[in-house]
Amino acid sequence: MKIQFIFILFYIYLIILSCENKVSIKQEKITINSCSDNTSGCPPCDILAIQGEGITSGQKKWPDIFQGSVLKINSFTSVLYEESIPSVWGAEDWWLDDGNDPWSDYPYWGDDYVFPNHQFDDCVNDCLRWMCGYSYVVKIPENYSEDISYPLMIFLHGGVDQSMEKGISEFYWYHDDLLNQFYMSKNDPYVIAAPIKLEVDWDAKKIRDIIEDIKSNLSIENDRIYLTGLSMGGRGTFIVAAEFPDYFASIMPLSPHHEPYSYVPLAKNVMEIPIWMSHGDIDEISSYSQASQMADSLENLGATIIFRTEENIGHWGWDEIYSDSDVMNWFLSWVKTSND
Repeated sequence: MKIQFIFILFYIYLIILSCENKVSIKQEKITINSCSDNTSGCPPCDILAIQGEGITSGQKKWPDIFQGSVLKINSFTSVLYEESIPSVWGAEDWWLDDGNDPWSDYPYWGDDYVFPNHQFDDCVNDCLRWMCGYSYVVKIPENYSEDISYPLMIFLHGGVDQSMEKGISEFYWYHDDLLNQFYMSKNDPYVIAAPIKLEVDWDAKKIRDIIEDIKSNLSIENDRIYLTGLSMGGRGTFIVAAEFPDYFASIMPLSPHHEPYSYVPLAKNVMEIPIWMSHGDIDEISSYSQASQMADSLENLGATIIFRTEENIGHWGWDEIYSDSDVMNWFLSWVKTSND
């Protein structure tokens, strides 16, 4: 009886110890990379962006450009956009996790990721990095020549899961797997640029500055600049095009996300741009009904729009769209008659 009593006491002790460990682990998870209320200090960028309609130039020299190369451009990571919208998802911020920092000088994620060597000032609070300009990846056509002008495709990624393992896999998919599936005619190659955002919504001014930076370093056909994105990037496609509609020959928003506010009121701002749009009818992440409402609004405004319902498709299927030659040829067929 005494032995049984001692065993019971020991078992209770193990339960208490286990609960204490679980509480400790839970508290640790809450405090790691917590940025929701951390606004003290200064952001890791201090060169003020030109406000209003002014264009901010890139602040760093590009790496050498080779045919078929993939470049990582950090021209704007030192630029502070004071007009940025102060919003990030949740209490943790994915760029603080090992292997997720988008400011690496190399365009690799996953096993080939190269950590950046930051030399931040003592005042820097990395939770404020969303105030800085975007880092971005550029893919150069195989037979690139400065004597030829090339179309430019801007791709806006979707949301990034705030865990190190998922974040790495998502960026590897966005920049390695997905971009490599974009259909590209051998007779009409184009430059692809893929910015990386830290905010909830995409910032139109930051994208406009990137476009101008690319035009300053590559031979770009000014009347053939295209904008596309998926999920939060599909939403961002509407946001960016609505603010700078004169930049784009056509846009392709895929499965645009419906939060934090409806993008339907932007229809009047993008009605002059040809649009190819799609959305899965069983999508439980982004609202199909809001996408359908946007398509109806655009049609009522007389816009040139193709809205394709992806039947029995949820929040996926973008690789099949980007690799579809018919879809991409339609998207790339548009040329602006003027672009000031």
